[in-house]
Amino acid sequence: MPDSPALLYDVIVCGAGHAGCEAALASARTGARTLLLTGNLDTVAQMSCNPAIGGQAKGQMVREIDALGGEMAINTDLTGIQFRLLNESKGPAVQSPRAQCDKKAYQFRLKHTLELQPNLWLFQATVTGLIFSTNSAGVGRSVVGVRTNLDLDFFGRTVVVTTGTFLRGLMHIGQNKNEGGRLGDFSAKTLSASFLEAGIELQRLKTGTPPRLSGRSLDFSKMEPQYGDAAPTLFAFHDTRDADPLFHVEHPSVAGVTLREERLGWSPGQAQVPCWITYTTERTAQLVRDNLHLSAMYSGEIEGTGPRYCPSIEDKFVRFADKPRHMLFLEPEGRATNEFYINGLSTSLPFSIQVEMVRSIPGLERAELLRPAYAVEYDFAPPTQLFPSLESRKVDNLFFAGQINGTSGYEEAASQGLIAGVNAARKGRGESPLIIARHEGYIGVLIDDLVTKGTREPYRMFTSRAEHRLLFNHGSAEMRLVHHARACGLLSATRLARIDAKAARIFTEVQRLEQTRPASSLGLGQGTWGDHIRHTLARGSVGLAPELAAKVELPLPFEFTDLAKEERAEVLYRVAYAGYLAREERHVARLSEVEKIKIPADFDYDHVRGLRAESLLKLKAARPVSLGQAGRISGVNPADLSVLMVHLAAKRRRAKEARTTQINPENV
Repeated sequence: MPDSPALLYDVIVCGAGHAGCEAALASARTGARTLLLTGNLDTVAQMSCNPAIGGQAKGQMVREIDALGGEMAINTDLTGIQFRLLNESKGPAVQSPRAQCDKKAYQFRLKHTLELQPNLWLFQATVTGLIFSTNSAGVGRSVVGVRTNLDLDFFGRTVVVTTGTFLRGLMHIGQNKNEGGRLGDFSAKTLSASFLEAGIELQRLKTGTPPRLSGRSLDFSKMEPQYGDAAPTLFAFHDTRDADPLFHVEHPSVAGVTLREERLGWSPGQAQVPCWITYTTERTAQLVRDNLHLSAMYSGEIEGTGPRYCPSIEDKFVRFADKPRHMLFLEPEGRATNEFYINGLSTSLPFSIQVEMVRSIPGLERAELLRPAYAVEYDFAPPTQLFPSLESRKVDNLFFAGQINGTSGYEEAASQGLIAGVNAARKGRGESPLIIARHEGYIGVLIDDLVTKGTREPYRMFTSRAEHRLLFNHGSAEMRLVHHARACGLLSATRLARIDAKAARIFTEVQRLEQTRPASSLGLGQGTWGDHIRHTLARGSVGLAPELAAKVELPLPFEFTDLAKEERAEVLYRVAYAGYLAREERHVARLSEVEKIKIPADFDYDHVRGLRAESLLKLKAARPVSLGQAGRISGVNPADLSVLMVHLAAKRRRAKEARTTQINPENV
């Protein structure tokens, strides 16, 4: 770090989980002097729960992170030990890459990436409070720095808080309680007071994790193997024709040695390892039901709300009592460890019951538990207190990202971290924020949902949350977001040129297929190549899988096969879904007109006649920035929007008339 701790930074990032890492890298890569503070440098980028990245909608988000210059995708590709494309039998819009990672390799490589990043300093210290200032009028509050447990104060133009589950974290194993954000780590106990002092509301959430098992004690012959894809779908964008598929990894060198030359990680998709499937039994269910009163969740020990879409085993047997069994996945934690994660067996039951429960499962009859399962509850700040830039509405220059905003999952955290890091740097330079619109990607949907609707439970992204998901197939993320990456300086000139060239090849080929008719000698009848592709697909003779280009049973023009595999898939996606995509784009265009109607920050809703009482309360609390955002607030109906639109139009008309009166020569 710089010599003087009192030196002013452009951005200070508090916390080095997945949100903090992306925030710090994004800030530094835009040229901002960035300080990353963490209570333990040995747990940077720790995968506290399942060491897996991606999945339904989450995989698309990781590709969007890569398209915006983030690190999660490339780090996953180089430390992944199993790759699978989910929903392969469905349309490309909902196909999602997923990878099981080597837990420690992922962590070590990302830490090294941070260490090599110019403009970024790492320092081990626990943030205990924020330092505020008030403006000259004595009203309004800004953050100007942070206090630490080492009695060192650090000052910055902006601060990004990414505390994860550590904010007054409390772990539960039955009736046993321990302070901490995860097993073996501390709890950030004093930082919450700073937020409350600034008028920021805090609530409690809960999450949990399963026990970890020793692989030598497991009987895999009683389980079903689950293998990775022979041809893995990677997260980072690459050109399969390139000798180096990860062409855009342009990390700086230290003493002439780049990160890739040091061989951290391995060739993507190399020597994949299997996961294993087993199931709960009636004995498992009976053990859970008989001991519900000992579970921290069901005994009243936990006040926070748990994740709906990643329920504990107690919740599964209570909420889905009609199901005879539940599927479980045994997933390896890495190549250099024999530790296994039981995906699907999260619990807060006492340890003795955990042992019995685990051993009631086929293949786990003699299982040795290395770490107990536990639940952890923690403070979060309801995200409706944020602007779409992820800056606090209550405190200037303070940004929040990750689980402090009520989300769950590494991918949701990393997405917010990248946006918060970019916007913190841009705020310090007086530049406009980066805002990803809902029609541009899952990251836009995530942030808009959080700041507009808020959440009462850990938020998880699904494809169903995105009304424009047909536009969000994972292969298009670079082209969807390149204009933002270019404007914010997030990608190198080399990579921008490659994206532009790829887009040109794809658009040219789509246009040619839509305009060119096959030769009559082929006997395909009337219509363009595009018509014939859609007709072939409509007959159900092929599916829209990743290898769609190879499966289309048409003698396509020779030039088409000259494209890279991913480019061919993107061309065929755009041709096959041309009508649906055009309809989505028309819908987006109509909605964009509503988004353009801005609502002033100081707008007085009390003077709007005709608003229902519920809408008035919701609008005053959320303070939407546009009419479109107002329409997405729960409890605000179309009639309320009409009233608001009329009032805003009248307000603009009066302002225009006032300006006209001021410049009239007769008034001078």
